[in-house]
Amino acid sequence: MSEIPEHSYYDGELSESEKDSVCEIFGTVINFLECIYEDVPKDSSMFKDLVEKYKPVIDMLKQARDVYGQSPEYLEVCYDFDEVSSRLREEFNKEYKTSLDAFISSLDKIFPAKIAEVNVPKYCNLEGYKIPTVKKFQRNNNLSPDDADSGYMQLTLETKRFVIDRIYKKGSTSSSVEFGLSRPEYDPVCKKTHHLVDLLANFSILKADELEAMSGNESGARMERIEAFFNYERDLELAKTILDYADGMRDLDEELLAREYTEIVFEENRPNVQTFAKSVVEEKMKSILEGELKVLSEKFTTYKVAPEIASKSLRKATKKKRSNKPKPTIENGDSQPVKIGLKAGDTVALDGETFPWLKENSIVNVLHIERGGDGTVVAVVDARTEEAKKVEHKMTGYENDEKKRDILPIIKDKLTMTAKCVATSEDKSVGLPIGLNNRLKELYPFIIYAWKDQTHNAKRVYMSKVSIEDMPNESEAKKSLQEVGVTEIVLFLGACDKQNQESLVALFIDGDSRDAAKYGAGV
Repeated sequence: MSEIPEHSYYDGELSESEKDSVCEIFGTVINFLECIYEDVPKDSSMFKDLVEKYKPVIDMLKQARDVYGQSPEYLEVCYDFDEVSSRLREEFNKEYKTSLDAFISSLDKIFPAKIAEVNVPKYCNLEGYKIPTVKKFQRNNNLSPDDADSGYMQLTLETKRFVIDRIYKKGSTSSSVEFGLSRPEYDPVCKKTHHLVDLLANFSILKADELEAMSGNESGARMERIEAFFNYERDLELAKTILDYADGMRDLDEELLAREYTEIVFEENRPNVQTFAKSVVEEKMKSILEGELKVLSEKFTTYKVAPEIASKSLRKATKKKRSNKPKPTIENGDSQPVKIGLKAGDTVALDGETFPWLKENSIVNVLHIERGGDGTVVAVVDARTEEAKKVEHKMTGYENDEKKRDILPIIKDKLTMTAKCVATSEDKSVGLPIGLNNRLKELYPFIIYAWKDQTHNAKRVYMSKVSIEDMPNESEAKKSLQEVGVTEIVLFLGACDKQNQESLVALFIDGDSRDAAKYGAGV
């Protein structure tokens, strides 16, 4: 029996185009088997029968090659965008609600029931504001321990209620939030081709190992190794597996692949959407909680001016004094409460005589309405001049015309917080320091208050507050605001950052930008 020569076999590397490479692999495996088939001596009936039985294996591999040749080289598959978006929106809302519920539950620790304390979370930035302990609150206002506890808890639990009200006012879901989708690469033909190549590679390696064993010199085991190489029953099953897989590649189910790709896109984006929902809740809830805690801080600060809970004798004196003064409730002629006829997004008319900086009668936007428990109704209106808007729009956040038509959230929040303070404080104060020492009273007859955040290049917000009853009787604005039930009005005059403060303040004062630093700029 002559020696069996060595033959090349496929080593698993692709070259050229994938389709040509796979066909080349098929050819290499088939040629390899055909060479062995031809080279094995058939001078005995035992060898001849053994080798002849192996021919169907080679024929089946040729059939698999031909079938593969009819398969597509590339198939574009589209996922169901609507289904992915809908399912991700459900995931977003589910995670949003879970995070929202967790935040609301955390309020019980921040504002514990029946305990006079506030546990400010570490994530809240209250720089410039302080929440006093109940003992400090007691000392500051000369209260008894019981009265201090009662007054402290009243303010804190009221703040907790305001936080929850604002949360649900914004809605328990956030359908307006948009999120982008990442589209993972999906090439089913390439994926299946690689698997087919793996099947061919495993078969090729198996036969190469058996060829090496068959070519050994140990004569006693030689026959067994030849029989092992021409194991046609096993190899026919392997060849059939390769044929079936190639046949599946020829008739790909595009609908099934589209469903598979849809699921891949969904699973790829789901963790990101869940994380995004958590971050949206955290950002919104942090903003709401910080705003209400700052209002609470201001209420504690101004509490000594007009305390709601004092000693028993002072309470009695206060009650007696109040009994002789009409309550500031909103009533019509027959003492029935007047329904508030104004909401955010409406407009009101301000006359140039009462509000001279506007220079003429102006229609301005209502930014916020806040109602207090004693009938106080505070309207926040946009009373900026065009010059003030131009300065404000130099700040970061006003990069295009669309953004310039709105107001930055941090400014809106401060105006809302001021309205809450006016609506809930005994003396209707804004809880802010006077912002300018030398305002031009002919143009700005009302006190201008100022607020700034505690950051680099801090933003400043300037506003005035007017009680409607203090406005001149001949004022058309007074009449119209009283008709819709407004008792206090907060006038948003302008905002800027530190870099542009001189330009804005110069509009309010008797002087130019060089004088601004002397009268409020930079503070």
